[in-house]
Amino acid sequence: MKITKKLWEDNYEIALLSLNTKFVQGLKNGSLPKKIFQEYLAQDYFFLETFAKAYGLAVSKSKDKYSIRKLSELLMGVSEELILHETYAKEWDIDLSNNYIKKATKNYTDFLDDTSKRLSSVEIMFAMTPCMRLYSWIGKSLYKEAFDIKYKEWIITYSDVSFEKLAESLENLIETNKETYDINQAKYLYKRAMELELDFFNAYSDF
Repeated sequence: MKITKKLWEDNYEIALLSLNTKFVQGLKNGSLPKKIFQEYLAQDYFFLETFAKAYGLAVSKSKDKYSIRKLSELLMGVSEELILHETYAKEWDIDLSNNYIKKATKNYTDFLDDTSKRLSSVEIMFAMTPCMRLYSWIGKSLYKEAFDIKYKEWIITYSDVSFEKLAESLENLIETNKETYDINQAKYLYKRAMELELDFFNAYSDF
């Protein structure tokens, strides 16, 4: 079994907890208050900036041209997502220039920042993959069910096949990577990222 598939299956219970947070279910049924969604988008912008920097460091630490090319393509994907968030910000009246980072966001960005500065390219990927896989899975899960049109754009974005391909691209890069890594370290990084995603969603479930 592929390591990325095994890690996803090992952490599936955490994924289910994320799907069933009040925040995610509120996106589906439209009960999520506008103010909470605005706060989430503003904080997610902080996260995506750190995610982009992590890709950049993974590129700089890569030892083969294929990884450099693929990671650079994924970095462009995050750049497009940041632009999408800026569009969302205008639509939802969010002032990104007057933004401050909250605890759940900082815990996650600190984890990614520390991982990307200290560890190897493939280890950085283990810390980044859960976000991509989880968002794709949640997006598709919500899209399969009847959902309120209020947050339709968010659901369509992450359920789209193009986002699924980005997640698969990162997973495939891990599978084909020639760098050696410690499996216990990989398990820790993957699980910790999943836990931080759950914490992030729970931070916006108090309504």
